[in-house]
Amino acid sequence: MTTKPKSTTLAVLSRLVLALALAVFLPNCSKAEDEKLTVLVTGANRGLGLEHAKQWAAAGHKVIGTARKPEEAKELKATGATVLKLDITSDADIANLAKTLKGQKIDILLNNAGYMNRELNRESLQRCFDINTAGPLLLAEALKPNLKLSKQPKIVNVSSGLGSISRTNGIYTAYSISKAALNMATRQLHAQYGKEGFIVIALNPGHNKTDMGGDGAPLEPKDSVKQVLKLITGLKKEQSGRFWYIDGTEVPW
Repeated sequence: MTTKPKSTTLAVLSRLVLALALAVFLPNCSKAEDEKLTVLVTGANRGLGLEHAKQWAAAGHKVIGTARKPEEAKELKATGATVLKLDITSDADIANLAKTLKGQKIDILLNNAGYMNRELNRESLQRCFDINTAGPLLLAEALKPNLKLSKQPKIVNVSSGLGSISRTNGIYTAYSISKAALNMATRQLHAQYGKEGFIVIALNPGHNKTDMGGDGAPLEPKDSVKQVLKLITGLKKEQSGRFWYIDGTEVPW
């Protein structure tokens, strides 16, 4: 009767252990790579947009942040985000952005850029509509080819509780109307893109302490954005075409 040398036995065992380790490790690596998302955030140079850039980047995802003046977006650049120029009211800027990003996958389009004007006149109505409604809709259309490269593309239109018709309280008329129109744009995108696997929602981000929300707002951007990240990453197809608050409760149209 012969026995294998101890060194040979150890070598065989080592190879078995290595094979088992690779079998476990490599699929997990692949899965981790798959879970890294590309998130495009508009109006990312300040407020909620900047906080989104910070938190998505900190979670290990690739962030593309847009700003009207990229050269001044120092805090956004510090997050590690790719900073690109976009004035959401400019058709040329939207076209240039789509050209720059041609062939690049986008998993989440976060239409965050917004504008509030407390006055009620033709100019304020037009500007609120251009930034809060037309811009997000046209950008979604322009970046649809990028989103289609994702396994589960998501469009998140940042609306407002003031855009809820059933809950309106009669303040900030121009802004409220533009956000209600954005909600309809969300429904339109859902109806058109949903059949292609897109998830499209309107988001009520809550009243936050930002330049727009003021110092007296009840929510801290860090806390509300943390909830939004959880909501967005966990979205299911059946939630598409609906209006959601940061904590996952549905908001009436």
